[in-house]
Amino acid sequence: MKKSIILIVALVFTAFSVPAMAQGTLPLHVNKAVVEDNLLVGLASTNTGLQRSCALMLGQIHSDRNIIPLMAVLRTHPDQDVRVAAAWALCKIGDARGVYAVRMSAKFDENSKVQTTCAWYYENIVKQGTFTFTQPEPPMVATTE
Repeated sequence: MKKSIILIVALVFTAFSVPAMAQGTLPLHVNKAVVEDNLLVGLASTNTGLQRSCALMLGQIHSDRNIIPLMAVLRTHPDQDVRVAAAWALCKIGDARGVYAVRMSAKFDENSKVQTTCAWYYENIVKQGTFTFTQPEPPMVATTE
């Protein structure tokens, strides 16, 4: 019951905070620490949609307090979309530890979507010229004459 109440509070808070955080800054009357704590609760939930949204918002507000939880999500979360959201957040925040984790995921993650997306985020948000993207070769089609 207590977990449900916390989850509902986090969802309601997130719903009302989205317009304010869309610009990347919080209104002056909002306590950033409380926002970060609530987003961290959502990141730890079992709802993958909520986890993804919370990861994105942590990046949007440049939450340098939550680098380690975002790195853990990037490294171990079973859902590729949540891992990709964590990678984006880490690149947006710009902390050296998180950026390094994204770069390593671009090279070593077992999921090709996560690898490619991490490389793209790193290239476009952190440092251009790190990764090279090329068009894939069209498949060879055998013809009979």
